[in-house]
Amino acid sequence: MFGSFHRALLAGVLFAAAAGIVTAQDATTAPRNAFERKSITIPRTSGRVVVDGKLDDSAWQDAVRLTDATQYLPQDGAAPSEATEFWLMYDADTLYIAAKFDDRDAASIKRAQLVQGQAVFNDDFLEILLDTYNNKRTGYILYVNPNGVQRDGLGLGGMAFNMDWDGIWDAAAQIDSNGWTAEVALPFKTFSFDRDSTTWGINLLRSIRRKNEEIAWSHHDRQINFDLAGEITGLTGLRQGRGVDIVPAYALTTRTRMEIDDTTTLSKPSLDAFWRVTPSLRAAITLNTDFSATEVDDRQVNLTRFSQFFPEKRDFFLDDAEIFEFATLAQNGRPFFSRTIGLSAGGQPIDLDAGAKLTGRIGRYSVGALAVRQEPFAGIDAKNLLVARAYANILDQSTVGAIVTSGDPKSNGDNTVLGVDFTLRDRLRGTGPIVEAIGWAQRSSTSGLDGDDAAFGLSVGYPNDRWSGSLGAQEIQENFRPALGFVNRTGIRQYDGSLKHRRRFADGRWRSWLTGIDAREITDQNNVLQSRYLTLLPFTLETRAADAYTLAALLEREVLPAPFQLPGGLIVAPGDYSYERWRIKYVAAGFRKLAPSIELEGGDFLAGKRFDTRLGLQYRPNEHVYFDAQYQTNALDMPSGRFTARIYTLAANLAFNVNWAWLNVTQYDNFSGRLGVNSRLRWLPAQGQAAYLVLNYDWREDFDGGFKPVFAETTLKFNYTFRF
Repeated sequence: MFGSFHRALLAGVLFAAAAGIVTAQDATTAPRNAFERKSITIPRTSGRVVVDGKLDDSAWQDAVRLTDATQYLPQDGAAPSEATEFWLMYDADTLYIAAKFDDRDAASIKRAQLVQGQAVFNDDFLEILLDTYNNKRTGYILYVNPNGVQRDGLGLGGMAFNMDWDGIWDAAAQIDSNGWTAEVALPFKTFSFDRDSTTWGINLLRSIRRKNEEIAWSHHDRQINFDLAGEITGLTGLRQGRGVDIVPAYALTTRTRMEIDDTTTLSKPSLDAFWRVTPSLRAAITLNTDFSATEVDDRQVNLTRFSQFFPEKRDFFLDDAEIFEFATLAQNGRPFFSRTIGLSAGGQPIDLDAGAKLTGRIGRYSVGALAVRQEPFAGIDAKNLLVARAYANILDQSTVGAIVTSGDPKSNGDNTVLGVDFTLRDRLRGTGPIVEAIGWAQRSSTSGLDGDDAAFGLSVGYPNDRWSGSLGAQEIQENFRPALGFVNRTGIRQYDGSLKHRRRFADGRWRSWLTGIDAREITDQNNVLQSRYLTLLPFTLETRAADAYTLAALLEREVLPAPFQLPGGLIVAPGDYSYERWRIKYVAAGFRKLAPSIELEGGDFLAGKRFDTRLGLQYRPNEHVYFDAQYQTNALDMPSGRFTARIYTLAANLAFNVNWAWLNVTQYDNFSGRLGVNSRLRWLPAQGQAAYLVLNYDWREDFDGGFKPVFAETTLKFNYTFRF
């Protein structure tokens, strides 16, 4: 199985690792000093702030000004190449943060993103890490680019993030000949916090994208996690009002199914209401819930025997989603996966009569409860679905918790899951590298199944910049069924290992070199091999401009006990298959106006051959226009025949300004023969207010090579947030 080529690749990986070991320190690394947490007293202002990005309000004279930020990339601890200031103050209702970012080449400031809420990572940006409980574990992540585009998310602990959270806050930015400035207003109504505490954790960061320079007020050894943030003190007399948000919405939809000549018009009012029971505990209800403005799923080719995983995109389930996360399980074995609610197995929407949620913190405990009433669908009765989750903070950065789910949205049977988990995380020598251990156990109870219904796992990790690695083992028994979760492979034992080394360079063309090994072995519960995967990574090389080049070798083995079908109707016979593939990849830096990407992967696959191509081209002539064309092929040459699966995707966005955007996605694949268009005209007059015109069209490929329209849907939707 291991030919000379792969032995050479493995030797290269081991050599790279050895080179990292004998290197005393990276050329770009300043001598390590003990970490000292920064702390400032934040002043209170009685002045009025107009959030326009200009920093000309007299109230800003009250602010404390931070001028001691330093680089953490590429020169760890060096002074910023451009003058950088952060200003902070607050009043009873709002935390105010301003940024004054000088730039001697202001014409080169990167600011391509103009669509509110979209990623700004290819632009210059201001980043705010806000730890409102000062627990040094979790918090809020907020971004603003030079166009005033806002992006936000949640830090879940460690290196886990949820960038789908969407809070209500204001920001604006201005560019002039000296650089750019930003103003941010963070209403205390938006955030959970401990009313009895006067200290929050905070970090303030700046990215200069054309230089790939990252600057932070507080960091250590190139790391900016919440436990390395600074502190602001003196926060007293904070008001959250009554803590009530009422969000009425109305959607008018016309839906046509051409194949049966049927047109229906639906009028759907809905209501979401939020009540902050305490400053750190929030209740929410949703009535007659509407998800018509949700983004469409990306199409995928499934070349495995197992069902695929699609991420959640619906706002009601994304809000406070971090509390329901369990043991950092990414996919297989999750006790709770919100896409099981309100969506059929085929992805069709199922109406929800009502839902209620309680999330937040009580002392050192984080709690979450979700109850949903799902309407009848396709022979399945109306269902009451429940999830409850709680965990306690222990030690410095560790947790221990439990979860319970009840209900089966996909059948008329009953299902319950109970689970417990722990995360032990700490830094060596107090501020040194992170080490962690994660353990979990679950048991399900399902109608018609008895015994063999547990799942459990344990892993240890070393998730750091220069060296990272992990070892893990888990078992998912044959009858483990988390009906409100996600499981696509049962009756297995899985063993994982990973080791990677990153070398950074002070100068020259290359910025960093990543090398490593990933391995996974899966057996049945009697330790009989089912699958083995080994990925050898000689290099991912990143240039100073953030272009990336990757070379990898994949060595795999699959033991198939039964035949299964690939796209195109190709049948793979049972057998023991060992095969090898290679992968090369190039991704251009995303801040470029024209950013191509190419990934080629080829070699043996099961009983035949496989060659994959992924081509991409992003084009941003200016901040108003964005095109992203993607083409993916999977060419299969098997004993049962040949087939090439193709997916074409074109995203075309037109941003008129930061409040108006027309977002379009067109997708086609040749294995379903369907062409789909999702078009959303969106107006955001203010945070918490939105209007949408959503068009969905679907065509099916005809026998003569043309396309026949089969589905059309037009939705007009409005929502408005009232805050009390």
